[in-house]
Amino acid sequence: METVRVGISIRKPALSFRLTGDTRVTVPGREPFIIGKGQYSTELNSLSEPPTWAAKVCTFIDPALAERTHAFLREQGLDARLLTMGGTVDWGQAGELDTTVTSVIIGSGEDAESVLESASNQLQAIPSTLTATLPGLRCYEDEIPRLEAVRINRPAGGQICIHRDQESDSTILNSPVCFEPVDPDHLFELVDVTIGIQFHWQHDETLPFRGALEIVSDGNGLTAVNEVDLDEYLASLMGSEMRSDWPSEALAAQAVAARSTVLATRNRHHYGEAFQLCHDDHCQCYQGASRESDLARSVLKSIRGLVLEYDGRIADARYAKTSGVLTDGHEIAWDDEIVPYLVPVPCGPGEPGHEDNVREALDSTGEENLNRWLANMPSWTACNPESHPYPPSAREMEELFHWRQELSWDRLNELVQQRLSENIGQVTRLEPLVRGISGRIVYLRVHGDLGSITVGKELVIRRLLSDSHLPSSAFVIHEHGDGIILEGLGWGHGVGLCQLGACGLASRGWDRNRILELFYPQATLTEY
Repeated sequence: METVRVGISIRKPALSFRLTGDTRVTVPGREPFIIGKGQYSTELNSLSEPPTWAAKVCTFIDPALAERTHAFLREQGLDARLLTMGGTVDWGQAGELDTTVTSVIIGSGEDAESVLESASNQLQAIPSTLTATLPGLRCYEDEIPRLEAVRINRPAGGQICIHRDQESDSTILNSPVCFEPVDPDHLFELVDVTIGIQFHWQHDETLPFRGALEIVSDGNGLTAVNEVDLDEYLASLMGSEMRSDWPSEALAAQAVAARSTVLATRNRHHYGEAFQLCHDDHCQCYQGASRESDLARSVLKSIRGLVLEYDGRIADARYAKTSGVLTDGHEIAWDDEIVPYLVPVPCGPGEPGHEDNVREALDSTGEENLNRWLANMPSWTACNPESHPYPPSAREMEELFHWRQELSWDRLNELVQQRLSENIGQVTRLEPLVRGISGRIVYLRVHGDLGSITVGKELVIRRLLSDSHLPSSAFVIHEHGDGIILEGLGWGHGVGLCQLGACGLASRGWDRNRILELFYPQATLTEY
C-alpha cells in the first residue's frame, strides 16, 4: 500500500525526539547503522541551500485553463511559468490513477513575503476589465489578488549535529538523516509539535508517531518528516474526527473521502518541500499515534482499498462539518474551475414530501436561499439538529447549524486593519458581491471612508471578520448602532460530504455507498 510523508515540524532551529527501541539510521554517503533507544537532540551544523519561493496565482485540473491564464500573463509582461504538481498512483486492478494539476506561478526569490507582495502589485496593475475574463485572476478593480507562496526547490545539502542525552560526544551527519525502527511496533516521540498554527488554540505538544522519522537540513532550520503507511496515517486522522456514537456507515463514507483526498492532494499542497502534506489544518490534522482509536482502525478495515475515482483520476473528495442545507461547488471555495463531483447537492433529499423545497433551493440564488432558510429552517436537511438530532458527542456542534456573532464597529476596524494591507479608513459597510447557491459569500467588498477593498474567497472572508475564523461564509449582515450582527448557517466550506448530514442520513438507514453517491455525484467507488 501507499505511504505518505508528513511535515510534523517545519524549519525549527533545533529538534528533540525520543526513540523507544533499536533504530536503523540511514544517511547519504555512509552505510546504515543501529542506535539504541533514548532521548536525542539535533541542530544544524551547516546550512542547506535556502528555499526559493514563487507566488502561485491559480491551480487547475484542466491544463488548458492554466495555459490560458499563463499565456495572458506573459502577454502582459509578467514572468509567469507553469508548474505541474501531483503525479500518478498505482491503485491495483484500477491501474494508474492521475492526481496531476497545473499551477501558474509568478516571480521567485528567497523571501516569500517579498515575492507575494511583488506578484500582487503586478497583478493589481492589470485592469480588472481584462483579468475578470480569466479564471483565477481578479474580478474587481479593488480586489486583492489571491496568492499563495509555493516553494520551487527541494532541500539540498547541509549537515546535522546529533547528540544523545547523557553523552558528551556529538555526531555530524549529512542531511537527510532517516531513523527507522527495527521493530515496526516501536514509536518515536517528537518534542514541541505545534498544533493549530495561526488559530487561537495554537499550542505545542510532545507526540508519538509510527513509521520513520527523517530530519532534514532545511534553509536555516531543521524539518522533521514522518514517513508512514497511508492507513496508519488515516487511523490517526480519523481517530480525531470519529466518535463512537456516530453511525458506522457515516464513518465509513467519511473514511473513503479522507483516503481519496489524501492521495489526490499528496505532492500538491507542499510542492518543493521535503514532505507531501503538513500535519495541521492546512492539509488535514494529523497528530500521530496519540489520536488513533480502535473505532478508526475497524472502520478503515471495512473500507480497505476503496477510493473515489472520476475520469481516471482520484477524486479530491473534500468534506466539511455542516453544509447548512445545500452543499456548494468547488469554485466557491477554491480556484475557478467546475469539478463535476463537487457540485451543489441537497443535504438529505430522501425525506418524502420535500421534493418541491429541494427543487426551489436548487433553482434559487444563494441570497434568496439563505434569507428563506434563516427565517424558517428546513426540516428536510439531514444536518438540521432539530429534525435529525445529533449524537451526544456532537451536541456542542448544534449551535453551528444556525449561528450569530456580533462585532462592534471598533473591533471590525481593528480586524480589517490587522488583516488587510490597504488603508480604507473607517469601515462603513460590508457588501456581499457574489454568493454560492448555499448562501456562502465568495466575494465581499469592505467599504471605508477612504475607499473600498474586495476580498475572497470564503476562508479569507471568514478569517477577516473574526479573531480566528467564522463558522462559515454563509451569513447575512445586520447593522445596528454599535456594530454589526452576522447571522449564519453551517460550519466549514460546505463543499463535498457534510459530516453531520452523513450522520443524519446513516441514522435513517443510508449505507456508505448511497451517502457517497449523494455528496460526490459522478464519482465512483474503485477498489484496489
